[in-house]
Amino acid sequence: MAVLNCHLCGLTAEPPVMAEGHAFCCHGCRELWRLLGEERIAELRTGPGLNWAALRAAPAEPVLEAGAGETATATLALDGLWCSSCAVLVEQVLRRTPGVLGGHVDYTASRAEVVFDAERTSAPDLQAVVQRLGYGARPDQGAAGDADLLRRFSRSLVVGLLVMMLSVPVWSGLLPTLDPPLRDALAYGLWLLTTPVVFWGGWPFLRGAWVSLRHGVPTMDLLVAVGTLAAYAYSAIAVLTGGRYLYFDIAGMLVSFLLLGRAIDSAARARAASVSRLLLELAAKEAVVIRAGGELAVPADQVLAGEAVVLRPGQKAPVDGEVLSGRSAVDEASLTGEGLPVDKVPGDLVYAGTLNQNGRLVLRALRVGGDTVLSQTARAVAAAQASKGAWQQLADRVVRVFVPVILLISVATWAGGHWLFHLGMAPALLRAIAALVIACPCALSVATPLAVAAAAQRAGRMGVLLRRGDAVERAAGVDTVLLDKTGTVTTGVATLAEWLPADDGLLALAAAVELGSEHPLGQAVVRAAEGRRLRVVPAEDFMALPGTGVSGRVQGRAVSVGVLPPSIEAPAALAAPAAEWEQEGRTVLWLLVDGAVAAALAVSDRPRPDAATAIADLRRAGVEVAMLTGDAAGTARAVASLIGIERVLARQSPLDKAAEVARLQAAGRRVAFVGDGINDAPALVQADLGIAMAQGSDIAVEAGQLTLARPALRSVPQVLGLARQTVAVIRGNLLWALLYNVIAVPAAILGYAQPLFSAGAMVVSSAFVLGNSLRLVGGSARRSVAAGLWVAGAAAVLVALAWWSL
Repeated sequence: MAVLNCHLCGLTAEPPVMAEGHAFCCHGCRELWRLLGEERIAELRTGPGLNWAALRAAPAEPVLEAGAGETATATLALDGLWCSSCAVLVEQVLRRTPGVLGGHVDYTASRAEVVFDAERTSAPDLQAVVQRLGYGARPDQGAAGDADLLRRFSRSLVVGLLVMMLSVPVWSGLLPTLDPPLRDALAYGLWLLTTPVVFWGGWPFLRGAWVSLRHGVPTMDLLVAVGTLAAYAYSAIAVLTGGRYLYFDIAGMLVSFLLLGRAIDSAARARAASVSRLLLELAAKEAVVIRAGGELAVPADQVLAGEAVVLRPGQKAPVDGEVLSGRSAVDEASLTGEGLPVDKVPGDLVYAGTLNQNGRLVLRALRVGGDTVLSQTARAVAAAQASKGAWQQLADRVVRVFVPVILLISVATWAGGHWLFHLGMAPALLRAIAALVIACPCALSVATPLAVAAAAQRAGRMGVLLRRGDAVERAAGVDTVLLDKTGTVTTGVATLAEWLPADDGLLALAAAVELGSEHPLGQAVVRAAEGRRLRVVPAEDFMALPGTGVSGRVQGRAVSVGVLPPSIEAPAALAAPAAEWEQEGRTVLWLLVDGAVAAALAVSDRPRPDAATAIADLRRAGVEVAMLTGDAAGTARAVASLIGIERVLARQSPLDKAAEVARLQAAGRRVAFVGDGINDAPALVQADLGIAMAQGSDIAVEAGQLTLARPALRSVPQVLGLARQTVAVIRGNLLWALLYNVIAVPAAILGYAQPLFSAGAMVVSSAFVLGNSLRLVGGSARRSVAAGLWVAGAAAVLVALAWWSL
C-alpha cells in the first residue's frame, strides 16, 4: 500500500483524510486548504511544506472599523489539535470572525489568545466558533487544566476505592448466595457509584475518543474509552440479567489510574511548553525613547528601529541595540547563561531582556519587537517543540498504526479466548480489556517531544538558540566541525594596526567603500578613519563580493578593498611588509584605485578567549576540527596555531567553503559549519548542521539551524554533547516503550496481567519516560527526589493492587 503525504503540510497521512482527490493528514489541514485556496497556499510555499511564518503574518479580514467598542482578551484551552495545520486553521478562522481584532494559537501549549471587540462578540461566542470546527475549547485559567485532572483523579480514586471495598462479595463468589434484595442493592449500588467515575472522571478520555472517531484518526483515548466502557457495559448488563460477574471496580479504578497518568503527562508538557512563555516574560513592557528632543515612555512594541532608547539602572532592555553613549554593567544571564555582568561601552550590543545594573545607557535600536534575540529564542523553543524530527515522525507513524492494531488484537483476544479456547465470557473480556489498557502508547507518544523540549530549555541556558526542530538530531551525529575565522574564531572586534603608505587620503578612500560593509575587517577601517577625523564620502555603486571584498566609486574613481586579485601583482615595497603582517597573524587588505594597487592595510583580530578550550573539548569528544577562511594562508595559519587547529584552508570563497563541506559529506562525514558572515551562508546551508553567531549577519543567522546567542565558542562542544545525550534519551525512551509493549501485551492476552495491574503498569511506564526526559533539563536534588517519590508511589500502588486482585 502506497504511503500518502499530506497535500498541505507534507506529513505522512496515515490514515489519509481525502477531499477532492487530495490526501490530508488530518481534518485541520483539509479545512485550512479549503479556507485559503490552492492559489493562496501556492503563494506561501517556499520549498517543501508551507511557510507558516508568512501565513501567520497574513492580514486578517475583516479588519475592525474605526470607533470600535471596548476591547477584551480571551484565552482558550484547546483540545484535539492534531498537527500545526490545526493550530493555523483555528487561528485563521478566529481572526476572520467579526469583532476579532487579532489572535494567536500556540500549537505547543494548545492555547489560543484572542483580542476582540466586547460589543460585537464574546468569549463564549469564540469558544463556539472553535467547537464548530471540531475541536474542544474551554476558558483557560493557567494551570486549570492540571487542576481539573487532579480533581477528577482524586474524586474518582475515592469513589473507586469504595467500589473496590464493596466488591469483596463479588470477588469471593458470595454474590449469588446473598438474599435477592441484598444482592440487588449491592449490584445497583456499585452501578450507581461507578457511573459518575466513568462518565465524569473519564470524560477527557471519552471526549478524546469521540473526536478521534469523528475525524477517523484513532488515538490512545480510544483504547482507554473502549476498555473502560466494555467493563462498564458488561457489568451493567450483568446487573440487569442477574449475572454473577460484575467489573464496576475495574472500570472505576481504570479511570483513576489513567487520570493519574494523564495528570503526570499534562504537568510535564506544561512545564516544557512554559519555556517560551517565560522567556517572553523577561522582556520589558515599556521603553523610554528620545523623540523631539525629550524622553517619552512608550510600549516596548512601539519602538522603531533606529530610535534612541534610554536605559536607566535597574531596567531591562526593551530592544536589541548598540550603545551610543554611557557605560554600565549589564546582566545577560537570562539570555546567555553568563553569571557575571558584562561591561558595556559605546559600540557594544545590548540585548532585549538583559538587566542594566549601574549606569545610564543610550541605545540605538537595531532589532525591535519580534526581531529581538529574546523573541527569536522564544519562537525557536516553541518551534523545536512543535516541529518533528525523524525520531518523532517515526514514533508518530508507529502510534498511528499501533492503535488500530491493538484494537484488533483486543477483539481477537476476546473472540479467540471465548470461542477458540473456551474461556468464559467474563475472563475473555478481562483479557481483552487488559490488552487495551496496558498497551496505551502514552510513553511512545511523548518519548521524543518531551526530550526535545527539555533539550531546548537546557540549550537556552547555554546561550544556544534552536532555530529548527531537527537541530538536536542533526547535532547528535556531527563528527567534523569547520570554523570560519573572522568573527567566529576571532572576536570580530578588529583594529587597523597600520597601513602603507601611511597616507590619510588613502585611508579615507578605503573607508568610503567599507562604509557599506558589515564585515568586521571593513568596520575596523571605518573606525580608524573616524578616529583620525577624516572626511569620508560614501561610495556610489557599492558592491559587496563575499569572500573577496567590497568595491564602489568614490568621487569618480573606481575603488576596491579586499583580497588581491590573482591577475595583479603587489609592488615589492608593499609585498615584503604584507608577508610579515601575515606571519604575525594580521589580515592584509589591499586598496586598489582605478585597478592599480595603492596601499596595503594590516588589520588585527584576536582569537576568542575560549577558542583554544573549545577546540580541545571538541577533539576530546572525537570531533575533527578545521578552519576555512578567505584570508591569506600566513594569517590563517598564525591564528590557527594559537588555538590548536592543525588543518587550515585559506583563500576560500563562499562556494569553496560549501564545496569543502560537500566533499566531506561525500566521504561519509557529518559536518557542522560555524560562521557569522554573508560569505558563510552557502556553507551553513550545505552543512548537516549550520551554527551561526548571533552577532553575525542576518543571512548567516537565518541559514543556520543553531544560533549562538553569546559570542562563545565553548557553546559548540557543549551543545553537541547535549544533542548526543538527548538522542540517547530519545532512543532509550522509544526502546523502553516498545519493549514494554512487546512484553506487556502478550502478558495481558495470556491472562497474566489483570486490568488494574495493566493500568498501574501503564502509569509507571509513562512516569519512567517523563523522568528520563526531564533529566536533560537538570535541576535541584529536591526535584529529583520528588520525581523518585512519584514513581515509587505509583509502583507501590501497583504492587498493592496486583496483590489485592489475586
